[in-house]
Amino acid sequence: MRLRRFSVLAGILALAGILVLAACHGSAQGDCSNGTCGCPGGTTCDFTCDSPPCSIDCLSGSTCSAPCADGTCTCEEGAACDFACESGPCQVSCVGSNPSCAGQCWDGECTCGSGSACAFQCASPPCHATCAPDSSCVVTCPTGTAGASNCDLSCGGVTATVCSDGVTLTCNASCP
Repeated sequence: MRLRRFSVLAGILALAGILVLAACHGSAQGDCSNGTCGCPGGTTCDFTCDSPPCSIDCLSGSTCSAPCADGTCTCEEGAACDFACESGPCQVSCVGSNPSCAGQCWDGECTCGSGSACAFQCASPPCHATCAPDSSCVVTCPTGTAGASNCDLSCGGVTATVCSDGVTLTCNASCP
């Protein structure tokens, strides 16, 4: 009897996952609790996370708004993404050619791939950001930590700018 209940539950969960992905043709909303949600290319997705961990994969050409929670959010090449972090650790990866990729790092790393425009916020240090030499990056750190070992930005061989506000780091971007 237990095996039968488990099989039914597994079937329902698999169907729910398929429906979330299938709903992503055009636009989609869904809960990514305890798993990973994917947003296909050419789709606009708005995901939630009611129960961590939650990881997100926004495929090439998609537009995503989603929370990470104890996971990794990935903005594949050419996607536009906005990721919040509901509970750490959170990692954000903007793979490349991202017209806009924003996210919160929490006890983790954020990366901005080639040809991208990225904006990261350090929600809870330590936060380490890496920006490809041909990308523009802005990192907002907690007060007093910009450029310190617990909130830093590597610019691919170029020195990051510590802005006069004391909370912002930039590579190939203007200070606020």
